[in-house]
Amino acid sequence: MCVRTAGDIAQLGTILFVAAHPDDESFIAAGLLATAVQNGQAVVCVTATRGEAGSQDTAKWPPSTLGAVREHELTTALHELGIHDHVQWNYPDGGCSGVALDEAVVRLGAVIAEYRPDTILTFGPEGMTGHPDHQVVSRWTDMAVADMKQRPHIYHAVCTPEQYKRSLQAMDEKLDIYFNIKQPPLIPAAKCAIAYELPATICRQKCKALAAMPSQTELLFRYFSSDFVRQAFASEYFVDASFNRK
Repeated sequence: MCVRTAGDIAQLGTILFVAAHPDDESFIAAGLLATAVQNGQAVVCVTATRGEAGSQDTAKWPPSTLGAVREHELTTALHELGIHDHVQWNYPDGGCSGVALDEAVVRLGAVIAEYRPDTILTFGPEGMTGHPDHQVVSRWTDMAVADMKQRPHIYHAVCTPEQYKRSLQAMDEKLDIYFNIKQPPLIPAAKCAIAYELPATICRQKCKALAAMPSQTELLFRYFSSDFVRQAFASEYFVDASFNRK
């Protein structure tokens, strides 16, 4: 399958996004998910943690209250994208690798059985930023569908070299986005199964979702202009999961 347009996205059917933290879905796939909603497709998000360890300013957002703050921010962001089906878990932020593997896999399998997605979007084995939680939810996803007779199609988030050089590298140098990896997985757009250039209206929706998460994006919008941020996240790329198994 080659997904390039809003019409192509309809081919993905019911979509499940498997996230580690509140904001993963908005940074990585907000445009695709919002477009699917507009197409009339069912969209579901699973968020494994409440994101309580991800404070950019502990005085303003102390860890003791950050989980509740990020849950509220996520609710607002999903509303901006038109997404109403959301499953929130309470695994420890930064501690997903310590969760009993069988428990998490069975739990995710139950969500898949309930919503019966045709497509699952998530991280690849490297976790995009190298975050261990991202890597773990990727593994959970693979394991959850392993024995299914009719498996959803899994796609892993990537960036293109052009996207990285144009904007994401500058963000990384300023904000240490890819804090646990030298650089994100860089795959040319021509090799991506999904390479979606967001229409202007969809891109504005995505930026509203990101702005609805100030505990995570305040510094982003402080250091970079709105136009720069919009251009940085105006494209979304995924490879077929089999690409990472070669």
